[in-house]
Amino acid sequence: MNIEIKNIGLDLAVIGSAISIIGVLYNNVLLDHRSAMQIWVFSNTIFVLYFYGREKDLWDGGLADKVMKWMYAFMLVSGVWGLMQ
Repeated sequence: MNIEIKNIGLDLAVIGSAISIIGVLYNNVLLDHRSAMQIWVFSNTIFVLYFYGREKDLWDGGLADKVMKWMYAFMLVSGVWGLMQ
């Protein structure tokens, strides 16, 4: 498989995670739920593309899964923090 195609999965995971974290900040810290949903439309679209590529074996999880693990850890911590506010 072409090395450039395999790198697309990591790029999608990093970009999607970064956008998602921005949405999480709006939702969990700023409590601006509407803006968060508007931001998540973009990250959700990117993650649909990412998982479509995984399904078609265009790339494997590898480092991309580690990126998303840290994104979800951030979501967990900021969600608990937001609930305590």
